[in-house]
Amino acid sequence: MELNPRRNRKTTIWLALLGLGSIIGLNLAIHDGSPAQSATEQQPATTAKPPEQKPEPVKPKPVIPPVAMPALGTMISKIPQKKPTVYLTFDDGPSKYTKDMVAVLDKYHVKGTFFWIGENLNSDDKVAFAQKMAAEGHVIGTHTMHHQQLRKNSKEAQLKLITDSTTYVSNKVGVPIYYFRPPYGAIDQNSLLASKEADQRFVYWSVDSLDWKHPNQPDIIMKNITSEVHPGAIILMHEKQTTLHMLPAIIDMLEKKGYQIEPLPQPAPATKA
Repeated sequence: MELNPRRNRKTTIWLALLGLGSIIGLNLAIHDGSPAQSATEQQPATTAKPPEQKPEPVKPKPVIPPVAMPALGTMISKIPQKKPTVYLTFDDGPSKYTKDMVAVLDKYHVKGTFFWIGENLNSDDKVAFAQKMAAEGHVIGTHTMHHQQLRKNSKEAQLKLITDSTTYVSNKVGVPIYYFRPPYGAIDQNSLLASKEADQRFVYWSVDSLDWKHPNQPDIIMKNITSEVHPGAIILMHEKQTTLHMLPAIIDMLEKKGYQIEPLPQPAPATKA
């Protein structure tokens, strides 16, 4: 029997279509219908890290040499430094105003020097606060035990007046005493000899606030300081209520004039060999 050529061609076409469909179905089954990932999805882009910056080396702070201690056997009224400097000193404590005065100084980050009468250091609370003051950089000197005048006494008598107070206060506070202010600033040649023997530096002043004389006249006290202040000045004040109230204004005035405020210099710490 003779086959129909047209029918054979149709059969061949259908077989080819079926074969192609099978190949496509098999391919879909293998890939589970999942879309192909893009190149960026397969290999996420990496961000370039900035170069590491090395920290700058810390420059050492310049070493400021300590101010030399004043010489023994003299009366000190000023201590010049390279920078304009003044020294606030307070007599006749410790008193009921001491803590508040120190609080004002601490608020302004300055230190003071206090010349105390031995008999006033008479309670555990005062002693404890004195120890705290010394540890924080305030300087404590003495002013005799009972505010006695040195002048016209023998050298031996003056030596005792000096050492009685320095020994007493030093033992109470637990620090050496380097400075002594003679009451009324009254001295003679025997005083200087006694001070050298006692290893004490006599401290006078070059600016007198006269706060003891004008307790109710703060304008006069301020004028006395403003008109007399100079580089290296040792400023005399007392532990008085008016002085306490004026202390912030006094510090502000001095700082606006360009002065730094320091305690009287202490010996440099001993270095180990």
